[in-house]
Parts: sequence; C-alpha cells; structure tokens
Amino acid sequence: MSTPEQWEPQEGGAAYDQRSEQPVRVMAVHACGVFVRRLRDGRESITTLGELAPLERTAPAR
Repeated sequence: MSTPEQWEPQEGGAAYDQRSEQPVRVMAVHACGVFVRRLRDGRESITTLGELAPLERTAPAR
C-alpha cells in the first residue's frame, strides 16, 4: 500500500482556504504562515498550511 503524496501550496498558485471557505491565490509561504489573497474580493490574509487544500477540493454541500 502506498501513501498519498502530500500536497503543498506553491507561490502564485491557487488553493482553497477551508477556514474562510474561499478560493485563494497563494502570495507567499513562510514558516510563520501562508499569505493568501481571496480570488473573489482581493482581500489579503494569513493562514496555515493545514487550512489550505488543493483548489479541486470544494466545500461540502450544505
């Protein structure tokens, strides 16, 4: 049984921020956090690697 490859966000790439439930653009990845900008409204924020997922994953249906 093989283990799945760990996904890591890349600067300039798109991701899904699970905390804000928004698609984001990754601006910079640092040891202290990940700087992101929301694709919808351009607001910037800082999150953690654990809060980001590949953009292909979407929010669960409500």
